[in-house]
Amino acid sequence: MGLECSSCSSYSNFSLLEEYFIWRWDTYIPYDWEYGQWERIELNPVQVKIYKVKCVDCGEEYRIYPSFVLPGTTLTQMALIFISFAYETSLLTWREIPEKFCTQRDKIAHSTLYRACHGLGKSILLQSEKIQEEIKKLYATYVPHDNTILPGTHNIKTLYQHTQKRAEALYSILLPLSYYCLGNQYFSRAFYTYLRPLRLISSSLDPPVLKLYEKGA
Repeated sequence: MGLECSSCSSYSNFSLLEEYFIWRWDTYIPYDWEYGQWERIELNPVQVKIYKVKCVDCGEEYRIYPSFVLPGTTLTQMALIFISFAYETSLLTWREIPEKFCTQRDKIAHSTLYRACHGLGKSILLQSEKIQEEIKKLYATYVPHDNTILPGTHNIKTLYQHTQKRAEALYSILLPLSYYCLGNQYFSRAFYTYLRPLRLISSSLDPPVLKLYEKGA
């Protein structure tokens, strides 16, 4: 196990104490999905395995989460980015997204989606200095220097200035995804490819998803 203990700096010397599962909301995108086919998207709860380990040298205990599990939200990174993309580039409302993407038995609250997406936007907005270089790299890689029509444009749906700022910050990482989809036959292939460099941005945000409705929100 390639881990370093933050207490004693011991490397790869851990014992497994426990394995357990947590529930997170994940999205399924068909391989041949085309933009706007919202009825084909699935958003449902999945079990994610978590490991509890102990440093053999000093006894410090840790929980190991996969990289797609983001603190501050019950959405996986894939679900969070896709829901943000769907909302910001379409005419869908927050209430319509669960109705279209979820089953009647397992349906996420639209307020949970709102808080997660705007929490990510708030995090990007308030920690912009940390991630500007990574965002520039995304633009250099995926955004052409022309006026190509995008598969969906940024729709301003909020009335208040502070929510518009969060949405604009969020769209700053979604715009390269929109451009990248143009050069790929299948959205799913472009989306999963784009998530890899996006994890560099997520890893630099602490936390990735900030809470809303606090002072200064």
